[in-house]
Amino acid sequence: MNIADVKESTWMALETVRANKLRSALTILGVSVGVVTVVFMVSIIQGLNKAFADQIESLGSNTIWATKFDPSIGHQPTQEEIHRKELTIEDADTIRKEAPSIVGVAPFYRKVAETVQYRGNQTDTPILIGATPYHEFTVSSYVDRGRFISDLDVTRHENVCVLGIDVVKALFSYEDPLDKEIKLAGHPFKVVGVMGPLGSILGQSRDNSVFIPITTFQKYYPEFDFPEIISAIIVRPVSRAYVKPAIDEMTDILRRRRGVKPGQLNNFGISSQDALLDVYNQLTGATYLVLTAISFVALMIGGIGVMNIMLVSVTERTKEIGLRKAVGATRLNILSQFLIEAVVLTAIGGFLGLLVGEVASLLTNRYSPLPAYVPAWAIAIGIGISAGVGIVFGLWPAWKAARLDPIESLRYE
Repeated sequence: MNIADVKESTWMALETVRANKLRSALTILGVSVGVVTVVFMVSIIQGLNKAFADQIESLGSNTIWATKFDPSIGHQPTQEEIHRKELTIEDADTIRKEAPSIVGVAPFYRKVAETVQYRGNQTDTPILIGATPYHEFTVSSYVDRGRFISDLDVTRHENVCVLGIDVVKALFSYEDPLDKEIKLAGHPFKVVGVMGPLGSILGQSRDNSVFIPITTFQKYYPEFDFPEIISAIIVRPVSRAYVKPAIDEMTDILRRRRGVKPGQLNNFGISSQDALLDVYNQLTGATYLVLTAISFVALMIGGIGVMNIMLVSVTERTKEIGLRKAVGATRLNILSQFLIEAVVLTAIGGFLGLLVGEVASLLTNRYSPLPAYVPAWAIAIGIGISAGVGIVFGLWPAWKAARLDPIESLRYE
């Protein structure tokens, strides 16, 4: 077939759509519903992936975490993990000295919630973090006003703190918090800085935090008698290319310091952004598979509708097919005519489905907590799928039309 034949077949297909408005509209609707389902499901899946990746990225560029627990998402600590000894400042110092692939090391202690008061205002939800001066650089999160914890604060066990913006909003409605004295678990602390916006991770705000010197944290919680307290070490490698060497160096150092013998499993956990993303993808893979299956079922239903309508069209136009064959039309001409007609129907349905799916994604992203994101490749896939549905489900009716006997077709009433 040449271009002129394709144009003619396309024009005839559009005329058929115009002549059978209701039937064509119902066929197009079936395909549109399938494409809308695919686009909407893809937008939700990609939106969740992008949101999680952005949250992981917000923890710091290429950062690596070491804890005494298995870092897997959703993992519940075992009794053996709970009774492991904590990671220490000395562990962090050794990593800083002996790991050449690392440029930043920040040990910290974290208490799940602590009471903070300022005059008549109080909040009981902030996360208390005992940090070192290296914390800012290691996680790429910096103060917006004032200063961060200094080496002198750590050396002197000073009662100074840096507040997240959520804590500032809860305690200081109309005042500048700098140099004010607050009560932290009943102890007086001087506010020396306010962090810039940090965002959230897994639905938990990172702006609802209070940073104090790590030695001051140890002063008030010396024996870790509180089960909600955990310790960790955050590490920043030289660059993304050094993530794997940095993990290997950390593993070797911590195994030696924690007395892990050759052949024994690690009594600590190490994770990176890539590892967290891999675990997330494993956990959500089955869900995505189910959503994809639902989408393709919807497309199959639309495709069956296309095949049904095309078979009816072949029956109705049997005499026309016989006439065309009598004046020289080949089987390929007939097959291509009906195949192009099916593709035109599904292409119109696909375009409308993409439009509705895009609008639905935008509305979902704006008015619901679910993130939705439609990448460019999803639009291309939507167009390709709609055309593919026309080819796959229109092939049998087109083949049936092409094989009709011209004499019998002319006699058909």
